[in-house]
Amino acid sequence: MIKFSIITPCFNAEKYIEETVRSVIEQTAILSKKAELEYIICDGNSTDKTVDIIDSIKQEYKCDYLKIISEPDAGMYDALSKGLKMASGDIIAYINAGDYYNKHAFDVVLEIFESGKASWLTGYSVFYNEKSQIVEVTLPFKYRKELFACGYYGKELPTVQQESTFWSSSLNSLIDFEHLSKFKYAGDFYLWLQFSKICDLKIVKSYLGGFKFHRGQLSGTGNNAYYEEKRSMLLKPKLHEFALAIFDKIMWSAPFKVKTIFNKGSILRYDVELQEWI
Repeated sequence: MIKFSIITPCFNAEKYIEETVRSVIEQTAILSKKAELEYIICDGNSTDKTVDIIDSIKQEYKCDYLKIISEPDAGMYDALSKGLKMASGDIIAYINAGDYYNKHAFDVVLEIFESGKASWLTGYSVFYNEKSQIVEVTLPFKYRKELFACGYYGKELPTVQQESTFWSSSLNSLIDFEHLSKFKYAGDFYLWLQFSKICDLKIVKSYLGGFKFHRGQLSGTGNNAYYEEKRSMLLKPKLHEFALAIFDKIMWSAPFKVKTIFNKGSILRYDVELQEWI
C-alpha cells in the first residue's frame, strides 16, 4: 500500500495548527484505507499551546502515524530538513501551519502516481483569506526546466505553490539536507530547482491545497532576502529563455483549452467517460 509522508514545520502556531493537522489526518484516502499516512510535525519548541493542540488531536483520532518532534531549530527549513530525512513514505509533501488540503487531495494524487503519469505533481494555485474562504484560484500553465534554472518562477512568473505540490520519495535523493536546513526564505525554490533537473512538474486540473493570507504577513517571495538567497543558485538567462518567459506569462492568463493546446501531456484532467485522469 502506498504511504504518504507529510511534514509540517511550525512554531507558536496555536491559532492555525488545528485546521492544518485535521486537513491531513481527515483525508478520505487515509480514512478509507486506500493509502497509509506518516505525518511528521516538527515544532521549534513552541511556548504557546501548539503542541498541546496537536497532542489533543492525536488522542482524539488515536493516530500512531502522527509523530511530534518539539525541540529548538534554526527555522522553518531546518525543521523541514529534519522531517524530510525521517520520511519513509512513497509520496512526499509538506504543508505549513495555517494552510490546508482539500479533503480529497490524496485520492487525486494517489490515482495519478499509481498510474505512472507523474512523479512530481501540482494542482490549482489556491489562496484563502483569514476566514479560510477561497479567494483566488489559478490553473498553472507550464513549468520549464530551463526557467527554473534561471529563476523566473517567483518573480517574472508565478511560483510553484508548495501547498499543492507532491513528489515521489525517489526525488529526495536530489536534496542536500544540510544545505536545505540553512535556508531562511528560498528553501522551497531550492527543492523545485533540484527536482527539475531530472523530472517534469506535471499539473492536474484539481484543487489539492492552498495558501492562507494573514494580515501583516511577509511571505518568502515578497522580500529581498528571498531573492538574495535565490540568486546564488541561478544561471544567467539566455535570449530564448527570456522569450519563453514572456510567452508563458501570456499563457498563464489563457483559458484552459488554450493552455492544453500549448502544453499537451503536462496538464492532467479527469475524463468522466474513462473515469480516470488523462
